[in-house]
Amino acid sequence: MSFFEELKRRNVFRVAIGYAITAWLLLQFIDLVLENVNAPDWVMQVFMLALTIGFPLAIFFAWAFEMTPEGVKRESEIDRSQSITNKTGRKLDRSIIIIMALALAYFAYDKFSDKGTDSPSEAASQSAETVIETPAPALSQASTTDEKSIAVLPLVNRSINAEDAFFAEGLHDELLTQLSRVSALKVISRTSVMGYAGTTKRMPEIGRELGVATLLEGGVQRSGNRVRINVQLIDAETDEHLWAEVYDRELTADNLFDIQSDITRAIADALQAVLTGEEQQNLEQNPTENVDAYAFYLRGKAASKGYGRQAVEIDESIGYFQSAIELDPQFAAAYAVLAIDWTERFWTSDRQGDELEHAFAALEQARALAPELPETLTAAGYYHYWGHLDYKPAIAAFDRALQKEPRNYLALRGKAYALRRLGRMGEAVVLLETAVSLDPLFAEIHADLGYCLLRAGQYQQAKIIMDRATLLGADNPFYQYINAESFLFRGELEPAWQAMVSVFSDDEYTQGFYLDIQMLVALAQDDASRIDYVLDRYGVADSQSLGPIFTRGLVYLHRDEPDKLLTLIEEFQQSLQIAKRERPDSEATLLGFVHLYGLQKDQARLTEAVKAYYAGVKPDALRIVENRSVPIAYALAGDTDGVLAYLDELVAQYGPWEFYYFTIDPVFDRIRDLPRFQALDKQYRQWLEQQS
Repeated sequence: MSFFEELKRRNVFRVAIGYAITAWLLLQFIDLVLENVNAPDWVMQVFMLALTIGFPLAIFFAWAFEMTPEGVKRESEIDRSQSITNKTGRKLDRSIIIIMALALAYFAYDKFSDKGTDSPSEAASQSAETVIETPAPALSQASTTDEKSIAVLPLVNRSINAEDAFFAEGLHDELLTQLSRVSALKVISRTSVMGYAGTTKRMPEIGRELGVATLLEGGVQRSGNRVRINVQLIDAETDEHLWAEVYDRELTADNLFDIQSDITRAIADALQAVLTGEEQQNLEQNPTENVDAYAFYLRGKAASKGYGRQAVEIDESIGYFQSAIELDPQFAAAYAVLAIDWTERFWTSDRQGDELEHAFAALEQARALAPELPETLTAAGYYHYWGHLDYKPAIAAFDRALQKEPRNYLALRGKAYALRRLGRMGEAVVLLETAVSLDPLFAEIHADLGYCLLRAGQYQQAKIIMDRATLLGADNPFYQYINAESFLFRGELEPAWQAMVSVFSDDEYTQGFYLDIQMLVALAQDDASRIDYVLDRYGVADSQSLGPIFTRGLVYLHRDEPDKLLTLIEEFQQSLQIAKRERPDSEATLLGFVHLYGLQKDQARLTEAVKAYYAGVKPDALRIVENRSVPIAYALAGDTDGVLAYLDELVAQYGPWEFYYFTIDPVFDRIRDLPRFQALDKQYRQWLEQQS
């Protein structure tokens, strides 16, 4: 008898088939149970590993042992004439048929039960897929939240390979992007939901914290050329499952995009959010057909955390996006996000490299391939804003992106920031309020809103928002800076000092900016020890920068130390000559000459330096209200008319609250008795009284 015939006689093939079908059914049952009890991912992995190990053991058992009327015996101990393997085989056949019928019934129910909007052709195209689904009823009326609001919790990486975490995180970001393009849905932004990775909080608690009616949770598992994605939609108030689905498909780009589109449609159906014709069309468009390019793109999206990244972090995501483009030169979305990253790299650098050229090249490619893609339009907005401080075309690009995708978080923020640099604080506040509603647990967006409210003169609202920002991110120096400014608005020097005294930033320019606030308070209090403390910190930050040199000059004037001032002016002139040769048109160089001529009390040259400064920099409301160097230089040079003209324009354009600084800085002591100064001071005091 051949080996093959012996395998058949011992029922090895029957045992293998029966084991495989039974194991599959068992895994489906276990998966459903574990999903409903929120078991850790490793539990499912243990079951899979156990069943996998059990398969060769079952084969060995079928080969080496045999069932007899007396029980299980070793096959070698049985007389062939007494063997009953034929009878055992017929029993196994009947068992296999029953198990297979159950599996087919389960599969058919899973596949063809209520599929919502799936067409017959869509169902036919998915014949090789395994899908587990429950109906998707409409959400019950939510009393305190928008019933069409949803937060997508971080997708759990269920792959054995921990490196696949980027894949789950990137898919999570892409799913958020897809859902955000449905204008009828309110989708919580990524930064607010990432903190719930691995959380043990219950769904109602998470829903209350995020202010949403529904939550989507799920996981991703890659294995060879297969991907398994499970998701379930949950009513945040009742913790009831509204809809669930598990996709088990071949790992192709088409399948990944189909899954995302299916999830988006199912959620829209469950929340009764009607998709527009354009939104339906967008769901059918695949950004790439290359699954490897898409994997690099997802890795880049996972590494793109938004604002405030270090250069090395930006370089990491740039590398991934470039790899995606090398694999698919027609990948428009990859070009667009690459353009944003290069522009951010320019914005956060010394701006002396070729970052902007790379950004422009990537943006042009995105425009050539997909000019109306929301990512392309958003990239154009940031290129104009970060790249050139050209606010109007930036706002126009952001507007077009928001027409395509009304809750495009990056476009909302970009437009708000461009508006506030134009001094349109009220409009910026409206956009940032929307951004806060989409990102309710992100401290930075609260701080940005608080800052705009402060600059718009809405002091009480600003304080409420800033208290939230501080609670959400207490160790961020920018939040403490805004808190300090809110105290200074009310003339409260000591709380402002306490807010800023421990603040330190890795960025030298930003640190100098924070130290300016500390020095203002120290000089206003005429506290010699605090003045020395801040001077020492300036030295640690950057002793060669032009700003700290000017600050030391103000201290020497305040302390009436003319010899030190004269020596400093000579050093200042030498530093400026070097800066003029190396960076003649930079803002720091132009402002440096304003500082120098102020310290030298040279009114004529100061006037020309101020003209050159404003001619060489872009219009910027934030620069005007934050940078008081020009009026300080006027005051040092004795140009009273220059100071008052500046103050008149400042208050007229931005409001009486911006006068607060000039009531504090002792450099303006000599003009405080002038009628024009007192008239502006009166407006400020009236505003302050209203705030009380």
